[in-house]
Amino acid sequence: MLSLLVTLAAAATVRAIPDVEVVPKGNTCSNWPFFRQMSSVAGPFTLFADSTGTEIDGNRASYVTISETTIAAGWVGITGQQGVAVPQVQCQVFGSAEMLAMNVNGQFQPLSISEYIYHEYDGLVFVKNVARGAPIEPHWHYYPNGTRQDGTFLGWNNFTTWAYLLDQQSNKYRIRLLTDSAQKLYDGEFTGFVRAGDPSLSD
Repeated sequence: MLSLLVTLAAAATVRAIPDVEVVPKGNTCSNWPFFRQMSSVAGPFTLFADSTGTEIDGNRASYVTISETTIAAGWVGITGQQGVAVPQVQCQVFGSAEMLAMNVNGQFQPLSISEYIYHEYDGLVFVKNVARGAPIEPHWHYYPNGTRQDGTFLGWNNFTTWAYLLDQQSNKYRIRLLTDSAQKLYDGEFTGFVRAGDPSLSD
């Protein structure tokens, strides 16, 4: 009976996500918000929860350090409350790649999507990966009537749906990218998008 209730709850959260067509944009800084042509940098801006159908929509992203420094410096999560200070994010060049980066202790560190398959870290957004994961790519969303949903959304390879799960220790919502429409949610997870920009602005 419990498993049935969990399944029904998961189905309800999936239905809360808007019906949109996902359109990938080129993975360049010019396709992220607040692009500055003179410096070829986009931002700074924040990352925030969107379309979860819960009270955390609009809450911004921060990071949680992890002890396994051979993997990464930390993972990105959505704060449990609004109005708290969060680090800035921007898109900039790292070597030959243009990547999102988060300000960690005064330095912008690159962000990427973990590819630790069959591991608790699979699909998370890592700060300063030791082994580079999948790039975070910008996407636009369009409703069935052709109207564009406000915002630029984080994803990879046409996937922009994220699973959210509250980490009790940090009081932040861990986010992991769902790269398979049949991918199951863990107990307590719900789905939504992750958007770049400013929650107070329409785009």
